[in-house]
Amino acid sequence: MNPLRFPEPLKALNFRILPLAGPDICDASLLHPHSHCGNELIFITSGHLVRKCDFNDIRLNKNEIHLSLARQIAFVSEWSDDVRGYYCRFDDAFLEQIYLQDNIENDLEFISSFLSRYPLRLTLAAASRITYLLEALLQLHDEKSAHHFPLMHVYLVALIYEMKMMMIESGLDFYPSKAFLITKRYNDLLAKYIEKERSMEFYARSLNITPNHLNKSVKSVTGRTAVTLLNEIRIREAKMRLKYTNLTINEIAFQLGFDDQSYFSRFFKKAAGCSPMEYRNGK
Repeated sequence: MNPLRFPEPLKALNFRILPLAGPDICDASLLHPHSHCGNELIFITSGHLVRKCDFNDIRLNKNEIHLSLARQIAFVSEWSDDVRGYYCRFDDAFLEQIYLQDNIENDLEFISSFLSRYPLRLTLAAASRITYLLEALLQLHDEKSAHHFPLMHVYLVALIYEMKMMMIESGLDFYPSKAFLITKRYNDLLAKYIEKERSMEFYARSLNITPNHLNKSVKSVTGRTAVTLLNEIRIREAKMRLKYTNLTINEIAFQLGFDDQSYFSRFFKKAAGCSPMEYRNGK
């Protein structure tokens, strides 16, 4: 077992927790599309809010929780005046500062894969325990004492395992296959290199497998080929930049690795059913 270590300052490790309280729910940055370097968790104790996550509308009601990963694009689009709850953001490095089960990151990926369209509804007992953990994290975070860091790690891991146990109790098989782990690592690489690399040989080589093995693994998990998944992420990134930035279409095309704007427009229209300009204008 690795010895217990004190982490770097919270800011450096991208840990943040805020209370949600309508009508001014929290930091204004949560209301704008963002793709943080950290994982994000929202838990609602009363009222409701709607969170757009990779262009899916996720409505969270009382005693519901949702997790999104670092590479996902998310923002809060609407909320009730009586909404109450918690927002928490943490990066993988924050979890790695204390000895943990080796597959904690895989657990996060697995939880998130089942929450792509719907939040997790908690039992009253689980909701009570999660409220306690988040309230404790909020208080310790506000005190900003390095002596609290190990305890904060324990609370955060307990929170993740509460979600995991709820999913296991609902009948889900929570033991990811090798194909799932390959797909997770492929997604991680896409998040890092999507603007630079589009070659399956590059991604397969980075994973120490063949392109055929990569494709079979991704298809068995997602039902889509590795190339299809890559192109879906490129389209998602293009949509986000068209809707929420002032970048020109040519600039967006160049950022996403298209040397020719006309080819980018054809590629986008084939996938989205409209041209980039039509999408930007809401047609």
